[in-house]
Amino acid sequence: MKNLPKVAIAMAVYKPNLKFFRQQLESINKQDYDNINLLIWNDSPHEFHCDEIVSKYITRFPYRILDNGQNNGVTQAFAYLTEAAEGKYIAYCDQDDIWKENKISVTVAFMEGYPECSCCHCECQLIDDRNHVVKEHYYPEKLDILNDVKYQKESFFVKNWSLGCAMTLPVTVAKAALPFPDMIFHDQWLEMFALTKGQFYYLQENLLQHRVHGSNNSQTLHGVKTKSDYYRLKLNKEKALFVFLQNHLSYWKDYQKEGMWIEARVAYAKYPGLKTFFRMCHFIKVRPGVTLFELLMPFIPHWMFSKILSIIREEVRKFGIR
Repeated sequence: MKNLPKVAIAMAVYKPNLKFFRQQLESINKQDYDNINLLIWNDSPHEFHCDEIVSKYITRFPYRILDNGQNNGVTQAFAYLTEAAEGKYIAYCDQDDIWKENKISVTVAFMEGYPECSCCHCECQLIDDRNHVVKEHYYPEKLDILNDVKYQKESFFVKNWSLGCAMTLPVTVAKAALPFPDMIFHDQWLEMFALTKGQFYYLQENLLQHRVHGSNNSQTLHGVKTKSDYYRLKLNKEKALFVFLQNHLSYWKDYQKEGMWIEARVAYAKYPGLKTFFRMCHFIKVRPGVTLFELLMPFIPHWMFSKILSIIREEVRKFGIR
């Protein structure tokens, strides 16, 4: 196949486990696709110098290592990579996964065959820190459900099923999504934004092994230790996200019920009483688990709240849900 479209692989690196990092680089170097450029954003430039290890394991195509001398966080690291990307497609990449040799070739072939595709997401296995498969399939639903636009719009805002490492987009779409909001991960924003530019497709093919372990980044309850942290870091962040969507998403009105749900939660958090309680109950179908948890929060002792946080984080880590 001649004149292959150029693909930028965008990898954000932060104090990586060297064994996992090596395995990821090796799997990228084995891709059966020739027109690749690897972009690495080193988000821990003072603690980790990755030039030597990258030069050792990336030998088949060019790469660039970028940084701005400081830690920016995962979302902004990928934003900088998106700004720097050149070519037709951009494939986002974690520092500790293992890609199958045909990951790029299969996704590019699909997108070339479906020009209306504004983002494609491949299936993947979940593996642990010993490369043991802990879950054969990542997708929570059948493909006909996942690829339904109505389902996508309903689910993309309230829960992030997509993984950035499994996503490939046209560079023009990814750049149009800038700036990335700080309230959520880059992948959740990209999946929502992609729906404004075409069709988001989930693919049947299992093209990578996504590693889940204790140091995985997760936006779910990040930094939350107390109830006040929860309201400040989660609830207020979701409120700010909805305001952002109103200004940056053409179909934001589809999320008006979610917006009212957020307002009801904020009101109950400030003044827990019968009126605000029943107002929240009115929107319980938006996300039952979260709503029930927050309805009970005022009555949960702090020690029990900490226990529940630990359980939630473990489930999130185990299943890769953000």
